[in-house]
Amino acid sequence: MTGVDDYPFPLPHPTYRISANVEPAGVERRTEAGSWGARIVHDGPDRPAVAAERASILDRGPARFVAAPHARASCWDACLYLLGRLAAEQPGTCTLTRTPGRTGGTGGWRFRDAATGTDQEFVFGDDATLPEHPLRWVSRLVAEDVVVLGARDDALWLDAGAVAFASVWSLGFDAGMSFRELHGPVPGNDPGGVFERAERFLLHLHPGEAYRRLNWGLQPDDRRDLSLDAAPLWQPARTRLDLTDPGRQIHLRTEVQHLVRLPLTGAVLFLIDVRLLPLDEVARVPAWRERLASVLETLPPEVAEYKELEPLASIAAGWLRAGS
Repeated sequence: MTGVDDYPFPLPHPTYRISANVEPAGVERRTEAGSWGARIVHDGPDRPAVAAERASILDRGPARFVAAPHARASCWDACLYLLGRLAAEQPGTCTLTRTPGRTGGTGGWRFRDAATGTDQEFVFGDDATLPEHPLRWVSRLVAEDVVVLGARDDALWLDAGAVAFASVWSLGFDAGMSFRELHGPVPGNDPGGVFERAERFLLHLHPGEAYRRLNWGLQPDDRRDLSLDAAPLWQPARTRLDLTDPGRQIHLRTEVQHLVRLPLTGAVLFLIDVRLLPLDEVARVPAWRERLASVLETLPPEVAEYKELEPLASIAAGWLRAGS
């Protein structure tokens, strides 16, 4: 959970349409309530707790981690990149230093993170120097879900990932799909559409370049894990929709999605940071109350259907208007 001061409110306009909405990462964005976005990796005080929640879910559900054998190099690339970001963006708790390799070379590293109690030496590319797969191991340290998209045949492919907080999708089912297949059911994803252009954009990024985008939805509770794997746990509440206090129960769900062209392999690292805010908190910022109500009232039917927002959108809009 987070407060309004650092919440990435996703709606800059009173109407909404699906778009790539991609912008450079690591640039602070001011809002009516504060700011967000100065760093790529989630750096809130809740990082250790959210990382532990992710790790627990992944440990209980082995299918939520996948890694194709051919993605070994890109997974190591993603691991070292994330450790470097943590050390650069959170120097008060994290450090990444070089150590002599096992044969006296320079392949050794040591990562320490006081927030999670991590102190690990490893040799880049040597699986035996980590307690588990490099992508699975590094995923225990971050609040974000982690996906690696391999770049080949002039396309992107879902090669690996550690995903605990999927929003109505399943990593195990989607593994191996192309970028276009992953976005097949999205309105506006016709040939030459927004997601085809987004893929072209990602394939032309230079190594190390990072961009971000926001995605959003509504939910009748504060669950981060809305994966299809866990549907029996959350789907009944959506069907029943027993709302006695919409302001407290309905949450705006924003996903801060980072897309990074990894420096060594050219694969694309996809990070998904789930941020939840109850309507009570949204309503504390008058501009947000007004814009969210307007967006929910004017959503095109195909967008509302794709995001599975009805009847929650009508209930939320009515609650927001009633308190104006």
